[in-house]
Amino acid sequence: MNMSLTPDVPGISLVEELCLLAIEDDGSVASTAGEPAFGMGVVGACLVELCLRGRLDADVQPAEGEGGPRTMLLVLASEPTGEPALDEVLTQVAAGPQQAVVEWTRALFPHAGILVKLALDRLQARGIIESREARFLWVLKSRKYPVIEGRELQEAKLRISAVLLGDAIPTPSDSVLIGLASISGLLRGFLSGSELRRLEERILEVGSLDLVARGVERAIEEEVAFRARAMMVPHM
Repeated sequence: MNMSLTPDVPGISLVEELCLLAIEDDGSVASTAGEPAFGMGVVGACLVELCLRGRLDADVQPAEGEGGPRTMLLVLASEPTGEPALDEVLTQVAAGPQQAVVEWTRALFPHAGILVKLALDRLQARGIIESREARFLWVLKSRKYPVIEGRELQEAKLRISAVLLGDAIPTPSDSVLIGLASISGLLRGFLSGSELRRLEERILEVGSLDLVARGVERAIEEEVAFRARAMMVPHM
């Protein structure tokens, strides 16, 4: 088993926070959101969240032949979560063949745009951001989410900065978010290249990649390598 099960919660989901990280302070969309790593990271955030909510699980199985062990996705329950982006992914996985995380990340990657739209629509419906002239502006100028479960929660970019640039201790969910933001390229949206190089060890220390997120990371690495070969080979 990959993760302990937690009950459904009405808070901000990983995929919503990942999308919020792609929004610049002026409301524009970060350039990194146009890269394949972001789309695959969005898929990964949905898969991780579905594991946390007891719908999916990940299990390492020995590979037949070459390639080493594979992290397979298992469907534990198909009841909807009530969050459109998560339920879109759950429907696809539940109806499809049993595959490894890497394979599901690739298969769901073409749906990343839909998942982002569903997540942003839900954020707007809850009064967290609003869309105006191709920009997504925060409704609450304090950069905190509405009161959830009796407490206010500082938005993701500020929490991540406090952890990476200060000595704040991340929560388990923030560790996963930092790991996903790192492999998705989103940290480049609000940290400079020199800061990222200086914080490399800190990011590895606090950024948690569980079995599912590691499978997503592998899919991203393979996609980047494939695109690099496709660009260079014809010219060699």
